[in-house]
Amino acid sequence: MRAFVSLEPPQAVKKEIDEIQQKLEATGLQARWVKPEIVHLTLAFLGSITPDKIEPIKKIIQNVATQMNPVKLKLSQLNCFPNPVKPRIIFIKLSGELGKLNALAIKMRKQLKKENVWFDKKPFSAHLTLARIKKKQNLTNLVKKIKIKQVEFTASQITLTKSQLTNSGPVYTQIVATSLVSSRKK
Repeated sequence: MRAFVSLEPPQAVKKEIDEIQQKLEATGLQARWVKPEIVHLTLAFLGSITPDKIEPIKKIIQNVATQMNPVKLKLSQLNCFPNPVKPRIIFIKLSGELGKLNALAIKMRKQLKKENVWFDKKPFSAHLTLARIKKKQNLTNLVKKIKIKQVEFTASQITLTKSQLTNSGPVYTQIVATSLVSSRKK
């Protein structure tokens, strides 16, 4: 089964994403839109995992969650991968406690590696994907033009999610969700 480990943004963020997507769509941007209700902040894409890996991954998530506090983040600006001139993906960049967020992603990936769980080794990037671009188009001006309401939120839940690809888009099923609650004294 295809799976990933992620942080889930709250409804206020998903509502703002829906509004941004509507603005982008109104410009005539041709893209495959990510449904706002399934937008997530990927910590590690696991690709295809076998059933015997589920329990070790659950334990990793639970272990990491007890060592980390929730992370305060904010929607920042629109951008594209690899860049606005030749975009393949359009996303919202995040700001806020990025040091804590990076530490969380690193800790998660180290634990996955230690347990011999494969994950995509691309560098971690704090972003929320909005769409995949259908045809070549330069989005430099559009990225500058669309303003993002800088919604603040706390990422407080790590999930292991199954991803099933269908003709109408991915269908996500949460396998486990664990709250970030550091047991360390402050």
